[in-house]
Amino acid sequence: MPTAEACKVAGFSRQHIHRLLRGGLIEGIKLGHDWLVYEDSLTAYLAQPRKRGPKGPHTPSPQGHTKGLSAGMQQKDESSTS
Repeated sequence: MPTAEACKVAGFSRQHIHRLLRGGLIEGIKLGHDWLVYEDSLTAYLAQPRKRGPKGPHTPSPQGHTKGLSAGMQQKDESSTS
């Protein structure tokens, strides 16, 4: 099916359908600048449970808040707690 029809069926934007195609999450074929989406692939993707909405908060790194700080900043932080 053409990308425009896949957008209507799935309720996704054209950019999101293209992202799914490029990422291999749905299958299709590219003809020139246009994509044709395999209907069975889109149906199978839509049948999969998925979370909607924004991602949750990031989990803290095992090293704590010092990740990404320069060595000088880490030393200063460590010396100030002594």
